[in-house]
Amino acid sequence: MSDLPSTPELRLLDALFRLSKSVLADARTHVTAAADLDLGDFLVLRSIQFGADSPGALAADLGLNPAVVSRSLTKLVKEGLVERRLDPDDSRRSRVELTEKGTRTNALIAARVRPGVAERLGRLDPDRVAALLDGLEAL
Repeated sequence: MSDLPSTPELRLLDALFRLSKSVLADARTHVTAAADLDLGDFLVLRSIQFGADSPGALAADLGLNPAVVSRSLTKLVKEGLVERRLDPDDSRRSRVELTEKGTRTNALIAARVRPGVAERLGRLDPDRVAALLDGLEAL
């Protein structure tokens, strides 16, 4: 064991890394099993569901390179999960929205991912869960 000081900042970094590694591995498994998508595609669907309505907004929301978002959108449009059309106010831009199939697929994947996350959160009492989520949202 190291005798380096364990600061709150480094504890947070370590905890987030371990948690994200575990949760994302579980999510990848469910996304792939539920649809012919990868985790990034699912996150694009989720981001559209929460209001990102253009490729630029998706790239900003997810912190992804616009080229990655463009490839994902091309795949999602081809799969019939997203509809992409020209922005009526600016023909240089496009708008995206979920199709009915996209909404159903998003819900199906979310339903498969939710129990694993719930199991992890279930290790904490409800007050700690609320404090954790409030703290993470504040960061």
